[in-house]
Amino acid sequence: MKYKLVVCGGTFDHFHKGHREFLRYALSMSDKLLVGLTSDNYVKAKDKFDCVEEFRTRINSLENFFIHEKVSERVSIERIDDIFIPKIWENLPIEAIVVSKNTVYGAEKINLKRKEQRKYPLKIKISPLIKSENNEYISSSRIRNGEINREGKPYINPYWLNHNVLITDNLRQELKKPFGILIKDKKDYGSLSCPFLITVGDITTKIFNQIGQNPDISVVDFYVARQKEFFSLKDLGFSDGEEIIELNNPPGYLTSDLFKAASLLFKREKNKRIVVKIEGEEDLSVLPLALTAPLKSLVFYGQPREGVVKVYVSEDVKEKAYNFVSQFTTNTRGY
Repeated sequence: MKYKLVVCGGTFDHFHKGHREFLRYALSMSDKLLVGLTSDNYVKAKDKFDCVEEFRTRINSLENFFIHEKVSERVSIERIDDIFIPKIWENLPIEAIVVSKNTVYGAEKINLKRKEQRKYPLKIKISPLIKSENNEYISSSRIRNGEINREGKPYINPYWLNHNVLITDNLRQELKKPFGILIKDKKDYGSLSCPFLITVGDITTKIFNQIGQNPDISVVDFYVARQKEFFSLKDLGFSDGEEIIELNNPPGYLTSDLFKAASLLFKREKNKRIVVKIEGEEDLSVLPLALTAPLKSLVFYGQPREGVVKVYVSEDVKEKAYNFVSQFTTNTRGY
């Protein structure tokens, strides 16, 4: 059944495939569609690190989608500060509301309020949820958490969780270039407020501990330039109160164990600092960490004889890391 006037709402953060299909479903049910878009004040209370995009970005994504679908003339977008229909629409002859199965309760609250106002209830139409490649539902939170991209593709290829991969000579040369911004003076680190502060390498980790910017996650191997330099975590400024994860990762490799550990690091309760102690070489662990860390996290690692590289974990950085790891060879020379 098609309705003349339908309403829907949401945050539409990091506009993704699930959003597109939700709105297409809503459009298929209506001649005219009203879209409520949550305000910045509404969403900021829920997101400590401001990982939800600004209202301006989110409304631009919506408008661009409707332009692409050639339906702009059928759609009206209004800022909302709660789950209820904005006052500007309250007296319109709305017939139905489109929700996902996760937000049915919101529609029920709207109908309860309408009943109190002696208005007719809206028909509740439930749009199917869209699954990602790993058969889990696509959501903005999973994108912000760094698990999937906007098309629902996981940033960790399942193959990497079961096989060790080896860097190629060509790729080794490419990865000698800074993966982020090269910083020569610690005063240029900038703001370190982020979902996760991560350090890779013994010297970098020690520096951060010394300046009181204790990383949430550190990856070390006690070696500097292939020479044994440290013999305990106390040498690096740790207090012995950290959670220690020990892994084997030979030079030039990214092992399945490293990918498995990286996949779980950011799902733990953030009540203890974590140190990943590598037996072998930790240099390449920047890649799986960039792939698994939540958006807006920071990864710092040393650039030999030049300084420290700051990696701001973004969607672009994740795609770049994915492309790099995809070029690693599966010929692991018997390892």
